[in-house]
Amino acid sequence: MPEINTGTKQGAEFTGRTKNVTSYRTWQFSGGWPPRDGWPASNVHTDDRFAIQSGLPARAASGAMLQGYIAELLIDLFGEVWMSDGSFDMKFIAIVPIDARVTTIATVVSKEREGERMRFNMDVRCEIGDGTPVAVGTATGTI
Repeated sequence: MPEINTGTKQGAEFTGRTKNVTSYRTWQFSGGWPPRDGWPASNVHTDDRFAIQSGLPARAASGAMLQGYIAELLIDLFGEVWMSDGSFDMKFIAIVPIDARVTTIATVVSKEREGERMRFNMDVRCEIGDGTPVAVGTATGTI
């Protein structure tokens, strides 16, 4: 991934690591912890029947998984300091089916000098394999 720096222009796009939303990962993430009798917990992320009864076509990835993927991209771009001075806000706009491949993307909307630092305002999104956006939002980070 190219580095973000003070010379990065408006419109620059950064793509994060593609993630495979496997059945196992979804169980691990949404099944409750620690594993115990009755694990995984039955919910729309771990149980097809529960998901269908809730009106979904099948079980799906958790929105919090997508948030984690966006946070990973932002930490890759801005370093660990992003966790204390960065931010993001997301909306989930489509279901992410099990076995989907999710890619995160951040696009520089603007940047502004703040003393010695440069603050970047970005649009962020998650897309599944065919390019369909499943989560969109905004983020900030400084270098």
